[in-house]
Amino acid sequence: MEKGWWYKFWFTLVIVIISLVYLIPTFMGENTPEWYKKLNDKKIRLGLDLQGGMHLVLGVDLDKAISDKADAFATDLETILKERGLEYNKIERVEDSYQIKIDFKKPEYVSSFQDKVLKEYPQFGVVSQSGTEIVFGFNDEYLNNLKRTAIDQAMKTLTNRVDQFGVAERSIAKKGDNAIIVQLPGLTDPDRAKSLLGQTAQLEFKLVEDNVDLFSEHKDKLPEGIKYDYHPIEGKDGQVVTEHYLISKDKDKLLNFLKGIDTKGYAVVLGKEQRELDTYYRTYVVQKKTPLTGEFITSADVFIDHEENRPYVGLSFDVQGAKIFEKLTAENVGRRMAIVLDNIVDSAPVIKEKIAGGHARITLGSMKSYDELLNEANDLAIVLRSGALPAPVEILEERTVGPTLGKDSIDKGIRSIVLGTLLVLLFMAIYYRLSGLIADFALMLNLFLILAVMAFFEATLTLPGMAGLVLTLAMAVDANVLINERIREEVRAGKTPKAAIEVGYGRVFWTIFDSNLTTLISAVILFQFGTGPIRGFAVTLTIGIIASMYTAIVVTRLIMDRIYHSHKIEKISI
Repeated sequence: MEKGWWYKFWFTLVIVIISLVYLIPTFMGENTPEWYKKLNDKKIRLGLDLQGGMHLVLGVDLDKAISDKADAFATDLETILKERGLEYNKIERVEDSYQIKIDFKKPEYVSSFQDKVLKEYPQFGVVSQSGTEIVFGFNDEYLNNLKRTAIDQAMKTLTNRVDQFGVAERSIAKKGDNAIIVQLPGLTDPDRAKSLLGQTAQLEFKLVEDNVDLFSEHKDKLPEGIKYDYHPIEGKDGQVVTEHYLISKDKDKLLNFLKGIDTKGYAVVLGKEQRELDTYYRTYVVQKKTPLTGEFITSADVFIDHEENRPYVGLSFDVQGAKIFEKLTAENVGRRMAIVLDNIVDSAPVIKEKIAGGHARITLGSMKSYDELLNEANDLAIVLRSGALPAPVEILEERTVGPTLGKDSIDKGIRSIVLGTLLVLLFMAIYYRLSGLIADFALMLNLFLILAVMAFFEATLTLPGMAGLVLTLAMAVDANVLINERIREEVRAGKTPKAAIEVGYGRVFWTIFDSNLTTLISAVILFQFGTGPIRGFAVTLTIGIIASMYTAIVVTRLIMDRIYHSHKIEKISI
């Protein structure tokens, strides 16, 4: 017994020392010495309900993600059909659907398209065909895959943004088929967080069609608040062209009016324009095709324009993006290129010359203070570095927990744990005497080990997590009650202390193991399918089950063996 006992003793002592090392930063907090932080800075983190913060439920516009995919393929088809020699009159996505319609110049091109092109894309199926027209769309399997991919990509992008925003204990999880739960404990700037998370950050570079007039024919029937304007600008090869556009203070009214206009194969996007102290929205006519997007960006950083003393975001493209950008600028010298972020034109500079090297810049508005512009530039750089969301997101639910409420929760939670623990300790000491005191020691060690493991994994403690601690302590006591009652029975049956302890621990082990195993399975399921506080409860409960098994079976047995085996005491105090 001696050799095996000492092995267990030293093993337990090492665990206690390591636990103490990991718990010091949690208990000392900001008072932890710098030299110790370099050695170990891990500590238990507080959840949203304890330290305050923000809870958001974001809905992902999956319809927009799939529509964009269909639009992108429709654009690619223009090049594909030209390469295959299949002439067409029009390619377009069918309104309010994910289907694509092609009107060919000859009926025989329809069958050629099916044989030569469509067979290469198994994700599509023919919906209908008649004469020179064919309509096809995504099959159900591909649609479901697109939706899953969009949600996964959105989660990854949001995670990247939050990590760069500096929220350490964030929790991001799926909810249903098209929603994402984001929890940001300790957040101090909710408005900035909402702006950062809600921005789609779809960056596009489009050529402006300055010589195209879509609006003059409507100038006499414009709704109130929308004005038609035009002015001459320098176009390609130094020629003067007239730019026609609509302008309004009301963005939504302008967008609604544009829905009823025939854009003749072009796209119309809006840009902001400052006039005196007011912000206006004006139209830009651009090509539908997007030759360059933000997916080619490798870096986005904030720089200062020292001539104007204004921050801007500098972009760098990868090798493929740099080649596209160089080719685009070389072929369109003298034309304007719109830099479009989330369907709003950031700027539309004139291409002066071919731009090699793969660098571009995004400027910011001028009607803000330097600090506001700098914050805006930093946030824009974050979202561009993190990548674009696959589709727009909207806030479905928002809940903010103040730090005062969190502190109140902590105080009440700690009081309940302390009171509950004291009552349990008192009961065990009175009812089981020395054996109860041994169980009490194991109970406190159990709590100590739980907190240490949580600190090691930098786990987040939530209010339900505190409830998990209380439940774990109750389960640990329950194990000791089972052991002590069994030992009592064996003592009453006339067994010696050594034999009673041996039988008591041996016969109760599987009962304790089974009950803890079923609880552990429940905790794993809660962690797998729960979110935020529920996961906190599951984590605390899981750690507690493992720790209570060790303290109730190993540690108490260690102490009982030392007292009743080594000192040969004839009667058990139980």
